[in-house]
Amino acid sequence: MRIVLIITISILTVISCSSKKKFTEVETLPKDIALKPHNHFTQEDDQAQMKKLINEIDSLINTETCTDAAEWKFSAIGSKACGGPNSYIAYPVKLENAILPKIAEFTSMQSAFNMKYGLMSDCAMVLPPAEIKCDNGKAILIGHQSEEKEVVE
Repeated sequence: MRIVLIITISILTVISCSSKKKFTEVETLPKDIALKPHNHFTQEDDQAQMKKLINEIDSLINTETCTDAAEWKFSAIGSKACGGPNSYIAYPVKLENAILPKIAEFTSMQSAFNMKYGLMSDCAMVLPPAEIKCDNGKAILIGHQSEEKEVVE
């Protein structure tokens, strides 16, 4: 009795898994929905908007030369797909009112971009820098583990 039951279940499983309909148009569809032309161009447009905004932020920051680290602050910028900031950026305190809204807008755009396109990240936590130093007129963020990262190019 047990063998008959196992054979019956096996036959029903094989029959239910086979498709009677053959789709010829499946061969012409892209393997990944992200490769669909419309989505691809939309993603490029979204990336271009984010790049334009980050260039505006960089341009604002580059109007000031870093001579005294006390005149500079840093802020989290960007959004990882898993959550949390993508990195940190140094900015001059006197331009804070102009830069912080742009940083917030960029972070929001990147978060929406990650969700819209179902992106993933490494989920590693990015720690805030320990301090800011000035080096040849550029703001340098010094991390907790003595890692240096040049922020303004």
